[in-house]
Amino acid sequence: MPSIRHIAVMCKDPSAQAEFYKEVFELKEVWRHGPNVYMTDGVVSMVLLKAREGVKEGINHFGIHVEDMDEIKQRLELAEVAAPYEKPADGRYAELGAVDPEGNRFDLSVAGWETERSRPDS
Repeated sequence: MPSIRHIAVMCKDPSAQAEFYKEVFELKEVWRHGPNVYMTDGVVSMVLLKAREGVKEGINHFGIHVEDMDEIKQRLELAEVAAPYEKPADGRYAELGAVDPEGNRFDLSVAGWETERSRPDS
């Protein structure tokens, strides 16, 4: 069964936000990529993204872990929403991105998101 495993939040100051989530909720830092901070509770991945000029702070998108991407693609087609699009394959992204009928963005991944530190910050 598909499950929500990722959330991305646009922030003015991702580092300060990360400290808040560490102190208050005991989230663990997984990775830093530039100003962005990847965190986890051990199950769900949360990335704190530096809000670019003109981009509103807040939830940017969420990610759904799926077992069968082809099945989900067929379901999206039946739902008559835009076809999913490929995401860059550099380790920061899910395999595909998509939108719901109201245009809310979400990511789709078979591989899932990191919940343990496995690489150096970049």
